[in-house]
This record gives sequence, C-alpha cells and structure tokens, in this order.
Amino acid sequence: MKSMLHVVAFTLLMAAQGAGAETTWYTGDEHCRPPKDDGTYSAPYDAKEHPGDYPSFPGADKPGWSCSYQRGDGVMVQYGNSLTPQQQWLAVWHSGNDIN
Repeated sequence: MKSMLHVVAFTLLMAAQGAGAETTWYTGDEHCRPPKDDGTYSAPYDAKEHPGDYPSFPGADKPGWSCSYQRGDGVMVQYGNSLTPQQQWLAVWHSGNDIN
C-alpha cells in the first residue's frame, strides 16, 4: 500500500510539472536546425489542444517552421509544420460543411 502511495504521489508531481511547462520552441537535429525565435515563424502550435479557440494571437498568421529530409535508410524525417496556426486550426476544427 505504501509503495502505491509513492507511485501516485510521483505521478501527481510529474503531472504538475508538465502542466506548468511552457511551450518549447521547435526541435530538430543536425540536418534540420530549428530557427531562432525572431518573429519570422509562428510559435509551435497544436490545433487539437484548442477546440473552439480560433488563434488570434500575434503571429497566428505566420507560417510555422518545417524541415524534412530522407535518411540513408530511406526513412523520411519531418520536423514542424509550415501551416500557420490559423490554417492548422481550420484544418482540424472546421468541417467545411456549412449546411444550415
């Protein structure tokens, strides 16, 4: 019972730390170096995390950073998404069926 309480406490601690974490900037690798946060690209955005909340923040109309390449074994590696946050949100949350 005591070890179960430790597991629950540890899980709650990790969840609390994750909830307070800010959005990280883009990640990449030696082939795809992420851009600097200089206003050229929008911040990383995941439309699935914002149902009913169309992005209107500053930079929501700027494209996201993306980079892709093919590894030696033929696997395609993709980082980021070049759509703007507004385009991403519409692609996920707008059905396109305007039937009244």
